[in-house]
Amino acid sequence: MAPSPLKPERILVLCVDRDADLTVKANIRGPVIGREENIKAAIKLLLSDPGEADANAIFGAVRTYDEAKSQWPDAEVEVATITGHPRSELLADREIMRELEEVVDYFKADYAILVSDGADDERVLPLLHKFFPSIGVRRIIVQQSRRLEETYFLLRGYLRKLLSEPSARAYVLGVPGSIILMASVLSLFNLQRYLWASLGSFLGLILMSKGFDLMGKIRRIVGYFGRRLGVFSLLIGVLGFAFSLYRAHSIASYLWRRYPIPMILARVVQSTSLLFLAFILIMLTGSALEAYFSGGDYPERIFAIAVSISGWLVLYSFSLYLLGEVGLIIFLLSVFIASIFSMVVFMLSLRLAARARREAMYGVE
Repeated sequence: MAPSPLKPERILVLCVDRDADLTVKANIRGPVIGREENIKAAIKLLLSDPGEADANAIFGAVRTYDEAKSQWPDAEVEVATITGHPRSELLADREIMRELEEVVDYFKADYAILVSDGADDERVLPLLHKFFPSIGVRRIIVQQSRRLEETYFLLRGYLRKLLSEPSARAYVLGVPGSIILMASVLSLFNLQRYLWASLGSFLGLILMSKGFDLMGKIRRIVGYFGRRLGVFSLLIGVLGFAFSLYRAHSIASYLWRRYPIPMILARVVQSTSLLFLAFILIMLTGSALEAYFSGGDYPERIFAIAVSISGWLVLYSFSLYLLGEVGLIIFLLSVFIASIFSMVVFMLSLRLAARARREAMYGVE
Protein backbone atom coordinates (compact mmCIF):
# COMPACT_ATOMS: atom_id res chain seq x y z
CA MET A 1 0.00 0.00 0.00
CA ALA A 2 1.44 3.37 -0.98
CA PRO A 3 1.79 5.89 1.88
CA SER A 4 -0.76 8.67 2.00
CA PRO A 5 0.28 12.31 1.58
CA LEU A 6 0.72 14.28 4.79
CA LYS A 7 -1.93 16.85 3.84
CA PRO A 8 -4.00 15.65 0.89
CA GLU A 9 -6.27 18.28 -0.59
CA ARG A 10 -8.62 16.06 -2.59
CA ILE A 11 -9.26 12.44 -1.52
CA LEU A 12 -11.21 9.85 -3.46
CA VAL A 13 -12.41 6.68 -1.73
CA LEU A 14 -12.89 4.09 -4.46
CA CYS A 15 -14.67 0.73 -4.42
CA VAL A 16 -14.26 -1.59 -7.40
CA ASP A 17 -16.81 -4.25 -8.32
CA ARG A 18 -14.71 -6.01 -10.98
CA ASP A 19 -17.24 -8.70 -11.91
CA ALA A 20 -20.11 -6.17 -12.01
CA ASP A 21 -22.38 -7.84 -9.43
CA LEU A 22 -23.91 -4.41 -8.81
CA THR A 23 -25.01 -4.25 -12.44
CA VAL A 24 -26.09 -7.88 -12.79
CA LYS A 25 -27.97 -8.24 -9.50
CA ALA A 26 -29.14 -4.71 -8.69
CA ASN A 27 -29.32 -3.26 -12.22
CA ILE A 28 -27.07 -0.33 -11.23
CA ARG A 29 -24.37 0.75 -13.66
CA GLY A 30 -21.22 2.49 -12.52
CA PRO A 31 -19.88 4.83 -11.62
CA VAL A 32 -21.88 5.46 -8.44
CA ILE A 33 -20.62 8.76 -6.97
CA GLY A 34 -21.51 10.25 -3.58
CA ARG A 35 -22.12 8.96 -0.05
CA GLU A 36 -25.90 8.67 -0.24
CA GLU A 37 -25.88 7.13 -3.72
CA ASN A 38 -23.42 4.46 -2.59
CA ILE A 39 -25.50 3.62 0.48
CA LYS A 40 -28.62 3.25 -1.70
CA ALA A 41 -26.72 1.03 -4.15
CA ALA A 42 -25.36 -1.21 -1.36
CA ILE A 43 -28.81 -1.60 0.21
CA LYS A 44 -30.35 -2.49 -3.16
CA LEU A 45 -27.58 -5.05 -3.78
CA LEU A 46 -28.13 -6.63 -0.34
CA LEU A 47 -31.86 -6.85 -0.96
CA SER A 48 -31.18 -8.77 -4.19
CA ASP A 49 -28.50 -11.00 -2.59
CA PRO A 50 -28.03 -10.81 1.22
CA GLY A 51 -24.76 -12.74 1.01
CA GLU A 52 -23.11 -10.46 -1.53
CA ALA A 53 -19.62 -9.39 -0.38
CA ASP A 54 -19.49 -6.40 -2.74
CA ALA A 55 -22.26 -4.71 -0.74
CA ASN A 56 -20.11 -4.94 2.39
CA ALA A 57 -17.22 -3.47 0.40
CA ILE A 58 -19.39 -0.48 -0.58
CA PHE A 59 -20.36 0.04 3.08
CA GLY A 60 -16.66 -0.22 3.90
CA ALA A 61 -15.95 2.50 1.36
CA VAL A 62 -18.60 4.73 2.94
CA ARG A 63 -17.08 4.18 6.39
CA THR A 64 -13.61 4.98 5.02
CA TYR A 65 -15.10 8.14 3.50
CA ASP A 66 -16.39 9.22 6.93
CA GLU A 67 -13.03 8.45 8.55
CA ALA A 68 -11.15 10.43 5.89
CA LYS A 69 -13.41 13.47 6.42
CA SER A 70 -12.78 13.37 10.18
CA GLN A 71 -9.01 12.80 9.77
CA TRP A 72 -8.54 15.55 7.14
CA PRO A 73 -11.29 18.11 7.85
CA ASP A 74 -9.79 20.66 5.45
CA ALA A 75 -9.62 18.25 2.51
CA GLU A 76 -12.29 17.58 -0.08
CA VAL A 77 -13.40 13.92 0.11
CA GLU A 78 -15.54 11.94 -2.31
CA VAL A 79 -16.57 8.27 -2.55
CA ALA A 80 -17.31 6.33 -5.72
CA THR A 81 -18.01 2.77 -6.82
CA ILE A 82 -17.07 1.56 -10.29
CA THR A 83 -18.08 -1.68 -11.97
CA GLY A 84 -16.34 -3.95 -14.50
CA HIS A 85 -17.79 -6.70 -16.69
CA PRO A 86 -19.23 -10.11 -15.69
CA ARG A 87 -17.90 -12.22 -18.59
CA SER A 88 -14.40 -11.10 -19.56
CA GLU A 89 -11.38 -9.69 -17.72
CA LEU A 90 -10.39 -7.65 -20.79
CA LEU A 91 -13.87 -6.16 -21.05
CA ALA A 92 -13.80 -5.53 -17.28
CA ASP A 93 -10.52 -3.58 -17.52
CA ARG A 94 -11.85 -1.54 -20.43
CA GLU A 95 -15.05 -0.68 -18.57
CA ILE A 96 -13.11 0.21 -15.42
CA MET A 97 -10.86 2.55 -17.42
CA ARG A 98 -13.91 4.24 -18.94
CA GLU A 99 -15.58 4.75 -15.57
CA LEU A 100 -12.35 5.97 -13.99
CA GLU A 101 -12.10 8.66 -16.66
CA GLU A 102 -15.68 9.69 -15.85
CA VAL A 103 -14.94 9.82 -12.11
CA VAL A 104 -11.74 11.82 -12.63
CA ASP A 105 -13.59 14.32 -14.84
CA TYR A 106 -16.05 14.79 -11.99
CA PHE A 107 -13.58 14.77 -9.09
CA LYS A 108 -9.82 14.94 -9.70
CA ALA A 109 -8.04 13.66 -6.57
CA ASP A 110 -4.40 13.75 -5.48
CA TYR A 111 -4.86 10.73 -3.18
CA ALA A 112 -7.06 7.65 -3.73
CA ILE A 113 -8.02 4.94 -1.24
CA LEU A 114 -9.01 1.64 -2.80
CA VAL A 115 -11.45 -0.34 -0.65
CA SER A 116 -11.19 -3.99 -1.66
CA ASP A 117 -13.01 -7.13 -0.58
CA GLY A 118 -10.53 -9.56 -2.19
CA ALA A 119 -7.55 -10.26 -4.39
CA ASP A 120 -9.56 -10.09 -7.60
CA ASP A 121 -10.54 -6.43 -7.18
CA GLU A 122 -6.96 -5.40 -6.32
CA ARG A 123 -5.88 -6.26 -9.87
CA VAL A 124 -7.02 -2.75 -10.84
CA LEU A 125 -4.13 -1.13 -8.94
CA PRO A 126 -1.98 -0.77 -12.10
CA LEU A 127 -4.91 0.99 -13.78
CA LEU A 128 -5.36 3.37 -10.86
CA HIS A 129 -1.75 4.55 -11.00
CA LYS A 130 -2.53 6.14 -14.34
CA PHE A 131 -5.05 8.50 -12.71
CA PHE A 132 -3.82 9.06 -9.13
CA PRO A 133 -0.29 9.98 -7.94
CA SER A 134 -0.75 8.26 -4.56
CA ILE A 135 -2.91 5.24 -3.71
CA GLY A 136 -3.79 3.48 -0.48
CA VAL A 137 -5.60 0.17 0.02
CA ARG A 138 -8.17 -0.72 2.67
CA ARG A 139 -9.13 -4.40 2.77
CA ILE A 140 -12.58 -5.55 3.86
CA ILE A 141 -12.65 -9.24 4.91
CA VAL A 142 -16.16 -10.71 4.92
CA GLN A 143 -16.60 -14.25 6.33
CA GLN A 144 -13.66 -15.62 4.36
CA SER A 145 -9.91 -16.01 4.57
CA ARG A 146 -7.90 -13.73 2.29
CA ARG A 147 -5.21 -16.40 1.84
CA LEU A 148 -7.89 -18.91 0.88
CA GLU A 149 -9.38 -16.52 -1.67
CA GLU A 150 -5.99 -15.79 -3.24
CA THR A 151 -5.39 -19.55 -3.50
CA TYR A 152 -8.79 -19.94 -5.16
CA PHE A 153 -8.01 -17.31 -7.82
CA LEU A 154 -4.57 -18.87 -8.41
CA LEU A 155 -6.06 -22.35 -8.89
CA ARG A 156 -8.82 -20.95 -11.08
CA GLY A 157 -6.21 -19.32 -13.31
CA TYR A 158 -4.22 -22.55 -13.64
CA LEU A 159 -7.36 -24.56 -14.36
CA ARG A 160 -8.49 -22.09 -17.03
CA LYS A 161 -5.06 -22.28 -18.66
CA LEU A 162 -5.12 -26.09 -18.61
CA LEU A 163 -8.54 -26.22 -20.23
CA SER A 164 -7.65 -23.62 -22.89
CA GLU A 165 -4.51 -25.34 -24.22
CA PRO A 166 -5.28 -28.35 -26.48
CA SER A 167 -2.16 -30.32 -25.47
CA ALA A 168 -2.84 -29.90 -21.76
CA ARG A 169 -6.57 -30.56 -22.19
CA ALA A 170 -5.76 -33.87 -23.91
CA TYR A 171 -3.94 -35.14 -20.81
CA VAL A 172 -6.18 -33.55 -18.15
CA LEU A 173 -9.45 -34.74 -19.71
CA GLY A 174 -8.52 -37.18 -22.49
CA VAL A 175 -6.44 -39.64 -20.45
CA PRO A 176 -8.96 -40.08 -17.59
CA GLY A 177 -11.75 -40.33 -20.17
CA SER A 178 -9.88 -43.05 -22.07
CA ILE A 179 -9.27 -45.00 -18.85
CA ILE A 180 -12.97 -44.82 -17.93
CA LEU A 181 -13.94 -45.94 -21.45
CA MET A 182 -11.44 -48.81 -21.30
CA ALA A 183 -12.82 -50.02 -17.98
CA SER A 184 -16.39 -49.78 -19.28
CA VAL A 185 -15.63 -51.77 -22.45
CA LEU A 186 -13.79 -54.52 -20.53
CA SER A 187 -16.68 -54.76 -18.06
CA LEU A 188 -19.16 -54.97 -20.93
CA PHE A 189 -17.39 -58.08 -22.28
CA ASN A 190 -16.71 -59.50 -18.79
CA LEU A 191 -12.94 -59.03 -19.17
CA GLN A 192 -12.26 -57.16 -15.92
CA ARG A 193 -9.26 -59.39 -15.21
CA TYR A 194 -7.39 -57.66 -18.02
CA LEU A 195 -8.05 -54.17 -16.62
CA TRP A 196 -4.70 -53.64 -14.88
CA ALA A 197 -2.73 -55.08 -17.80
CA SER A 198 -4.62 -52.83 -20.24
CA LEU A 199 -4.22 -49.82 -17.96
CA GLY A 200 -0.48 -50.42 -17.60
CA SER A 201 -0.05 -50.80 -21.37
CA PHE A 202 -2.06 -47.64 -22.04
CA LEU A 203 -0.14 -45.51 -19.54
CA GLY A 204 3.14 -47.01 -20.74
CA LEU A 205 2.35 -46.00 -24.32
CA ILE A 206 1.52 -42.46 -23.20
CA LEU A 207 4.78 -42.13 -21.25
CA MET A 208 6.80 -43.60 -24.14
CA SER A 209 5.07 -41.29 -26.60
CA LYS A 210 5.94 -38.28 -24.48
CA GLY A 211 9.46 -39.41 -23.60
CA PHE A 212 10.54 -40.50 -27.10
CA ASP A 213 8.34 -38.02 -29.03
CA LEU A 214 6.69 -40.91 -30.86
CA MET A 215 3.91 -38.74 -32.26
CA GLY A 216 6.46 -36.36 -33.76
CA LYS A 217 8.34 -39.25 -35.35
CA ILE A 218 5.11 -40.74 -36.71
CA ARG A 219 4.15 -37.36 -38.21
CA ARG A 220 7.56 -37.07 -39.88
CA ILE A 221 7.28 -40.61 -41.30
CA VAL A 222 3.79 -39.96 -42.65
CA GLY A 223 4.98 -36.63 -44.06
CA TYR A 224 7.83 -38.42 -45.83
CA PHE A 225 5.43 -40.80 -47.60
CA GLY A 226 3.10 -38.00 -48.69
CA ARG A 227 -0.53 -37.07 -48.22
CA ARG A 228 -2.89 -38.91 -50.59
CA LEU A 229 -1.43 -41.74 -52.65
CA GLY A 230 1.55 -41.92 -50.30
CA VAL A 231 -0.58 -42.26 -47.17
CA PHE A 232 -2.83 -44.84 -48.88
CA SER A 233 0.18 -46.93 -49.90
CA LEU A 234 1.66 -46.51 -46.42
CA LEU A 235 -1.57 -47.83 -44.87
CA ILE A 236 -1.61 -50.88 -47.18
CA GLY A 237 2.07 -51.49 -46.49
CA VAL A 238 1.67 -51.28 -42.71
CA LEU A 239 -1.27 -53.72 -42.78
CA GLY A 240 0.66 -56.08 -45.05
CA PHE A 241 3.74 -55.74 -42.86
CA ALA A 242 1.65 -56.75 -39.84
CA PHE A 243 0.30 -59.76 -41.75
CA SER A 244 3.87 -60.71 -42.73
CA LEU A 245 4.97 -60.53 -39.11
CA TYR A 246 2.07 -62.78 -38.11
CA ARG A 247 3.05 -65.29 -40.82
CA ALA A 248 6.69 -65.20 -39.73
CA HIS A 249 5.65 -65.81 -36.13
CA SER A 250 3.47 -68.74 -37.16
CA ILE A 251 6.32 -70.37 -39.11
CA ALA A 252 8.80 -69.79 -36.28
CA SER A 253 6.36 -71.28 -33.75
CA TYR A 254 5.90 -74.38 -35.92
CA LEU A 255 9.66 -74.90 -36.29
CA TRP A 256 10.47 -74.13 -32.67
CA ARG A 257 12.33 -76.92 -30.81
CA ARG A 258 12.69 -78.89 -34.06
CA TYR A 259 15.60 -77.00 -35.55
CA PRO A 260 18.39 -74.75 -34.24
CA ILE A 261 17.78 -71.02 -34.16
CA PRO A 262 19.92 -70.21 -37.30
CA MET A 263 17.92 -72.73 -39.31
CA ILE A 264 14.63 -71.34 -38.02
CA LEU A 265 15.66 -67.80 -38.99
CA ALA A 266 16.74 -69.02 -42.42
CA ARG A 267 13.38 -70.79 -43.00
CA VAL A 268 11.43 -67.74 -41.84
CA VAL A 269 13.41 -65.44 -44.16
CA GLN A 270 13.03 -67.85 -47.07
CA SER A 271 9.26 -68.10 -46.58
CA THR A 272 8.36 -64.49 -45.75
CA SER A 273 11.09 -62.16 -47.05
CA LEU A 274 9.45 -61.79 -50.49
CA LEU A 275 6.16 -60.90 -48.77
CA PHE A 276 7.90 -58.25 -46.67
CA LEU A 277 9.60 -56.86 -49.79
CA ALA A 278 6.31 -56.63 -51.69
CA PHE A 279 4.65 -54.47 -49.06
CA ILE A 280 7.76 -52.32 -48.62
CA LEU A 281 7.76 -51.71 -52.39
CA ILE A 282 4.06 -50.80 -52.26
CA MET A 283 4.79 -48.12 -49.63
CA LEU A 284 7.84 -46.71 -51.41
CA THR A 285 6.31 -46.81 -54.90
CA GLY A 286 3.20 -44.90 -53.79
CA SER A 287 5.39 -42.31 -52.10
CA ALA A 288 7.66 -42.01 -55.17
CA LEU A 289 4.71 -41.54 -57.54
CA GLU A 290 3.17 -38.84 -55.36
CA ALA A 291 6.55 -37.09 -55.02
CA TYR A 292 7.03 -37.23 -58.81
CA PHE A 293 3.64 -35.71 -59.66
CA SER A 294 3.83 -33.10 -56.88
CA GLY A 295 7.41 -32.02 -57.60
CA GLY A 296 8.89 -33.64 -54.50
CA ASP A 297 12.14 -35.51 -53.95
CA TYR A 298 11.25 -38.64 -55.93
CA PRO A 299 14.90 -39.69 -56.75
CA GLU A 300 15.43 -40.37 -53.05
CA ARG A 301 12.44 -42.73 -53.06
CA ILE A 302 13.77 -44.52 -56.15
CA PHE A 303 17.07 -45.12 -54.39
CA ALA A 304 15.18 -46.42 -51.33
CA ILE A 305 13.37 -48.91 -53.60
CA ALA A 306 16.71 -50.08 -54.99
CA VAL A 307 18.20 -50.49 -51.52
CA SER A 308 15.16 -52.52 -50.43
CA ILE A 309 15.49 -54.88 -53.42
CA SER A 310 19.25 -55.23 -52.89
CA GLY A 311 18.78 -55.91 -49.19
CA TRP A 312 16.19 -58.57 -49.92
CA LEU A 313 18.49 -60.25 -52.45
CA VAL A 314 21.37 -60.42 -49.98
CA LEU A 315 19.17 -61.61 -47.11
CA TYR A 316 17.42 -64.25 -49.22
CA SER A 317 20.73 -65.56 -50.58
CA PHE A 318 22.14 -65.72 -47.07
CA SER A 319 19.15 -67.79 -45.90
CA LEU A 320 19.68 -70.20 -48.80
CA TYR A 321 23.37 -70.41 -47.91
CA LEU A 322 22.50 -71.27 -44.28
CA LEU A 323 20.13 -73.98 -45.50
CA GLY A 324 22.83 -75.38 -47.74
CA GLU A 325 20.88 -74.80 -50.95
CA VAL A 326 23.55 -72.55 -52.49
CA GLY A 327 27.27 -72.31 -52.04
CA LEU A 328 29.47 -69.47 -50.82
CA ILE A 329 30.28 -68.34 -54.37
CA ILE A 330 26.60 -67.82 -55.21
CA PHE A 331 26.05 -65.88 -51.99
CA LEU A 332 29.04 -63.61 -52.65
CA LEU A 333 27.89 -63.16 -56.26
CA SER A 334 24.45 -62.03 -55.01
CA VAL A 335 26.11 -59.51 -52.69
CA PHE A 336 28.16 -58.18 -55.63
CA ILE A 337 25.11 -57.90 -57.89
CA ALA A 338 23.10 -56.14 -55.16
CA SER A 339 25.94 -53.65 -54.56
CA ILE A 340 26.33 -52.88 -58.28
CA PHE A 341 22.56 -52.47 -58.65
CA SER A 342 22.35 -50.09 -55.70
CA MET A 343 25.32 -48.07 -56.95
CA VAL A 344 23.87 -47.71 -60.45
CA VAL A 345 20.50 -46.59 -59.08
CA PHE A 346 22.28 -44.20 -56.70
CA MET A 347 24.11 -42.53 -59.59
CA LEU A 348 20.88 -42.39 -61.57
CA SER A 349 19.03 -40.81 -58.65
CA LEU A 350 21.78 -38.16 -58.35
CA ARG A 351 21.34 -37.25 -62.01
CA LEU A 352 17.57 -37.13 -61.64
CA ALA A 353 17.87 -34.92 -58.57
CA ALA A 354 20.24 -32.54 -60.39
CA ARG A 355 17.86 -32.41 -63.33
CA ALA A 356 14.91 -31.67 -61.06
CA ARG A 357 16.86 -28.82 -59.42
CA ARG A 358 17.71 -27.32 -62.83
CA GLU A 359 14.08 -27.49 -63.90
CA ALA A 360 13.00 -25.84 -60.67
CA MET A 361 15.55 -23.02 -61.11
CA TYR A 362 15.33 -22.36 -64.85
CA GLY A 363 12.12 -24.07 -65.94
CA VAL A 364 13.81 -25.99 -68.76
CA GLU A 365 14.32 -29.63 -69.52
